[in-house]
Amino acid sequence: VNFDKDNIPEAVITKVRPLYDDPEFEPEKIKKGSLAAMGICKWVRAMVVYDKVAKEVAPKKAKLAKAEAEVAEAEATVAAKQAELAEVEAMVRDLE
Repeated sequence: VNFDKDNIPEAVITKVRPLYDDPEFEPEKIKKGSLAAMGICKWVRAMVVYDKVAKEVAPKKAKLAKAEAEVAEAEATVAAKQAELAEVEAMVRDLE
């Protein structure tokens, strides 16, 4: 089964939330009726938690990617300036 856990539609979370919040929707309570249902219960609860965490982490990942791009750009500028400096130092040595 393929399930895109990184892009759960908000409508799905909204529909599942009342079930998630129901005190009777706990794996140990569900297990009394069916082991298969217990597995589904665990999976649903895990997806709700994952969705919440993913939505908190996504902006941080985007911010990190932007910062990493800025660092890469700055490092490229530093490398270019160091190369220019090396050329100038070589010219100065030739003049001495």
